[in-house]
Amino acid sequence: MSLAESSTSPDRDPTLDATLSHLFATICDRRDNPNDSSYTCKLFAGGDNKILKKIGEEAAEVVMACKDDAPDEIAGEVADLFYHTLVAIAHHNVDLDDVYRKLEARRR
Repeated sequence: MSLAESSTSPDRDPTLDATLSHLFATICDRRDNPNDSSYTCKLFAGGDNKILKKIGEEAAEVVMACKDDAPDEIAGEVADLFYHTLVAIAHHNVDLDDVYRKLEARRR
């Protein structure tokens, strides 16, 4: 089964499609309602320096996982990169729907 087929397979969990949007909503809630024990809130408190440093670290880890051809590790590192990128766009008040629209425009 190809990658395109697996993403449209009838066995695929349709709730996964909303995962990034739900995560982004949680991140924005943490931004708007800080909580001292939240890792996300600690990133926001550290500002761009802390958030962008994490993005750089996670991007390097994605590269290394790809070089090692380790699918499970790649998935984990990409998930971390997505999360930290969502924190960055929330920090800069970028609407996730704007990102989706950019992706959709580039898909054509």
